[in-house]
Amino acid sequence: MKKYFINFVSIGVIVLLSTSCSNKIFFTNDMRIKLDEYDLEIGKVQFYNSNKIVFKRVLPYDSAGIANGAIKFENGKLVNTIIIKKNTPGTCEFVDDGLLNMTFEEGEDKYLIFKTGLTGKYFELLVNRDLQNFGQIVYDNEKYVIQPGSEKAKLLVKKDQDYILRVQQRVVKGRKVEK
Repeated sequence: MKKYFINFVSIGVIVLLSTSCSNKIFFTNDMRIKLDEYDLEIGKVQFYNSNKIVFKRVLPYDSAGIANGAIKFENGKLVNTIIIKKNTPGTCEFVDDGLLNMTFEEGEDKYLIFKTGLTGKYFELLVNRDLQNFGQIVYDNEKYVIQPGSEKAKLLVKKDQDYILRVQQRVVKGRKVEK
């Protein structure tokens, strides 16, 4: 019994250390507000995605030669799939009414939109839902269906990025009564 308890505690310590040593944290709305307050450029901040993002679209056979990403046949249909792996570096091209337009690859109109979620704290991938509740996004001027789990992607930044986590500090000397 003691042996199992020690192993359980050891596993717990390893898990705790591995998660606490992560060098990335979620980018919050408070951080974005601080960037604005100090006139710091959001375009110079290095972002990362927290989850793998996968989206697909069915292509007509004649446009297969011009499609980006991986193309494969699925149930006799030609499918264009784009995968953005977890922790892929990205940049914010511009902010529009609180929405962050993020790019993870070169090219015009190749951006994903992130917005604050229901809590208003973290920036999550903006996904439009159709009548059958399928998630859709527009990428490179084409409509794609987002794969389940991808809609949970949030933005991350490095924990030690001074540009965002700058702390203002001053030491007060105190005040004496005048005699």
